[in-house]
Amino acid sequence: MPDSACPGCGLVLPDADRPQTERLNASAACQVVHDRVAAFEADHLPLARFRQLRVDAYGAQHAGPPTPAIRVAYGLVGLHLALDRGVSGTGVRSAHALMGRPDPDWPRFAAAPRAEATVLDVAAAGADAGSGLGHAEGVLRWAVSVWRAWSTAHAEVVTLTGRLFTGQERFWYSTDRYLP
Repeated sequence: MPDSACPGCGLVLPDADRPQTERLNASAACQVVHDRVAAFEADHLPLARFRQLRVDAYGAQHAGPPTPAIRVAYGLVGLHLALDRGVSGTGVRSAHALMGRPDPDWPRFAAAPRAEATVLDVAAAGADAGSGLGHAEGVLRWAVSVWRAWSTAHAEVVTLTGRLFTGQERFWYSTDRYLP
């Protein structure tokens, strides 16, 4: 089977025997890896706290058509809240609910810059190694890598977050943080 590069993250993998997801700038093979990581996480209940961070990293890393702009904005705001402000996955989900639908004045985040890590790194550390700790560390490392890759957009993300949530922080802060 020939190899192909994921248009979002650049990961080169053998073609998958399934169609590409229509509303995501990801190859079918990359999505297969993501599905494997998600299944491992679902099978290990303590890893559920990393779900939102995984979803946000994947969404932000696969920006670009046909990925909806809202998924990218949600992903970047989620990464900012989790990694810069220490908000938990539950808190980030609450923040996403408060975000609602995007307004036309939200910044447009067109194409994802290449990050050092991909979902394949998470799979290798966690699911493929049968390691919950590896999964947790892999998701954190990956999320940090994706957030760093978007460094030129940080100011816009911080401004958007402040505009959307000033005075509402009580709805999404919790003690169940990713980071110490």
